[in-house]
Amino acid sequence: MYTFEDKTSEDRLKDLLLQYEEFEKDDTSSVKATELCTNAWHLVDWVFEEFKGVHLMSSIGDFRATLYPECESLKIMHDIANGSKHSKVSRPKASIKTTLKHEGPFSNIFSREFDQTSLEIEMEDGTILYFVDEIEIVIKFWKDYFKNRLNIQIE
Repeated sequence: MYTFEDKTSEDRLKDLLLQYEEFEKDDTSSVKATELCTNAWHLVDWVFEEFKGVHLMSSIGDFRATLYPECESLKIMHDIANGSKHSKVSRPKASIKTTLKHEGPFSNIFSREFDQTSLEIEMEDGTILYFVDEIEIVIKFWKDYFKNRLNIQIE
């Protein structure tokens, strides 16, 4: 493990939550969104390695497969994180057609009924998802997972 401070998955989750707080102040920042995707996704690896005795799974793939039904948005984090790292996703998990920063004339203080600037994820079926919603789902998932599965309360 080569990190300067983080030594546990709990440390990584706390970092993710701090990053999320910063993102909420600037939720159209594609740089912050990409960092959140990467860290939210890599938390899977940290939890798998640290809690092998809890999960009783021998492969990271098996572990990931148990998480997807609980949080489909992790698939989106996977694809964006890997797409930003490799520029191409060889084994996508979500059905993302494209991601973009939509530049609307209204700020995000307005409701979505107005054409506001947002980070959008277009799925192959044409559905538009908003990154702010997807990352919120993932943050809630991780907080609940740590509390309910690992008995670690984070606030």
